[in-house]
Amino acid sequence: MLERVPVDGTDLFCSINGEGPPVVLLHGFSGNHLSWWQQVPTLAESHRVLAPDQRGFGLSTDLPDGPGPSAFVDDLEAVLGDLVDERDGRVALVGHSMSGWTAAAFATRHPDRVAALVLSGTPAGLLPCERHAELLAEAGTVPDPDPLDPERAFLSESIAELNRHAHPSFDEVHPAVESFETDPDRLAGVPTFALAGEFDPFMPPHAVEALADRMEDVTTATIDEAGHSVNFERPEAFNEAVGAFLAERAGF
Repeated sequence: MLERVPVDGTDLFCSINGEGPPVVLLHGFSGNHLSWWQQVPTLAESHRVLAPDQRGFGLSTDLPDGPGPSAFVDDLEAVLGDLVDERDGRVALVGHSMSGWTAAAFATRHPDRVAALVLSGTPAGLLPCERHAELLAEAGTVPDPDPLDPERAFLSESIAELNRHAHPSFDEVHPAVESFETDPDRLAGVPTFALAGEFDPFMPPHAVEALADRMEDVTTATIDEAGHSVNFERPEAFNEAVGAFLAERAGF
């Protein structure tokens, strides 16, 4: 089911499936709510799964002079305020790549509303930009595991083509998300799971460990033979790892 949430003269859309503790799936730069097609059916067996299209992605629009990515955190607050009843309690946030910043900033702003934080292939603003760049330089060239068969590659490209209102490159979004307030100290009471693919060129495993060193109560994982989009490339491993974390650490 798709729900429309009017926010400041524009429309944001969010898919909702299942019943139970709420889990929010936040897509990366080349994705939208459809990117989670291999997670939603599994998680919806025991959770209420919300997968928003961030402003300018998928079905969600922005005004010509709108705030664009700088509104991602406020938008998430509006969507959850409209679609998650207070009686549902806290939410689990899963932020992939670009949306790691959104998830971590929301959790920084509202740690009491977040039962768990999952960061997939992202520094999330919790690893300083300069340090992240140093770690990428240290990693050098990362092998390409080429994990997608032709059918999944076609689907991935088709999902990205639905982002008609998005910026042409992540470089144009990066400054906006880097400006979000993210504070490891504020997240001390939020169980956090940081994971990435073995061959993730944007967040290699040693960068995940460096992020974990800056935080308390962090679990880390590396998914073998995966690149940047573990949820898309190795969905079974991603679902198993995230599901186990939510059950063990958040009671979800």
